[in-house]
Amino acid sequence: MRKILIAEDNTELSDMMRNYLIKAGHSVYQAFNGAQALEYARSMQPDLVLLDIMMPVVDGYEVCAELRRSMSIPVIVVSAIVGEDEKLRMFELGADDYITKPFSFKEMVGRVNAQLRRYYEFNTKDKAEREYGDLSVSSTRHEVKVKDEIVPLTAKEFALLDVLTRHPNQLFGKRQLIDLVWGYDDYIDENTVAVTVARLRDKLGKYGINNVVTVWGLGYKWQD
Repeated sequence: MRKILIAEDNTELSDMMRNYLIKAGHSVYQAFNGAQALEYARSMQPDLVLLDIMMPVVDGYEVCAELRRSMSIPVIVVSAIVGEDEKLRMFELGADDYITKPFSFKEMVGRVNAQLRRYYEFNTKDKAEREYGDLSVSSTRHEVKVKDEIVPLTAKEFALLDVLTRHPNQLFGKRQLIDLVWGYDDYIDENTVAVTVARLRDKLGKYGINNVVTVWGLGYKWQD
C-alpha cells in the first residue's frame, strides 16, 4: 500500500479521486490548499503527490518547487490549465506527469500506478547497486550519493541516471529515453529529455561528476 497525497481545493473532485485510489489499494490523504499540501508532505512523507495548480494560499507552481527542494517522489499535476507553456513550466519545476481536467478516474489510477512502478521498481533486479568513483547509485533505495552525501534528484532525473549508469558507454537516443524513463505520454517530447539531462548534469556537476555525455545529433550516454 502506497501513500498518496491529493492536493486539490475542489472537495467533490478530491473525494472522487480519493475513492478511486482507495479502491486501487492506496492510502490517501487530502489537502485543500497549497500550504496544507506542503505541511502534509513534510509530516506524512507520501509516496506520490497529485497536485492541482490553481490552489488557494500557495499555488501548485510553488508547491512543486518546494517539494523538489526536499524530496524526489513522483508529482503528477492535475489541472484545467491546458497551455503548453504552463505544462512545460511544471515539467521544468520537476513534475513527472500532467493530467488535464476533465479526466478519466481510471486513467488517473493507471498513471499513478505507472509512476509508482517506475519510481519504486524500475529495473531493480540487476545491477541494483553501482559505484563510479565517488558516485554511488542504489536502485533499491532510490538513492544517489557522492562521498556519502545524498544528491537530491527528482524521480525522472533519478530514472534517467539509473538507465545511463546501468549501461555505461552505451548510447541512448532521445526516443529511447522517453520510452524507458517516461513511458507513454502524449505530451512528452524530445525537448523534455534535454531539459531533464541539463538539470541532472547541473546537479551532478556541483559534485564534480561530469560523466553524462552528449553525442550530438544522436543522444546521451554515461561515459565510464
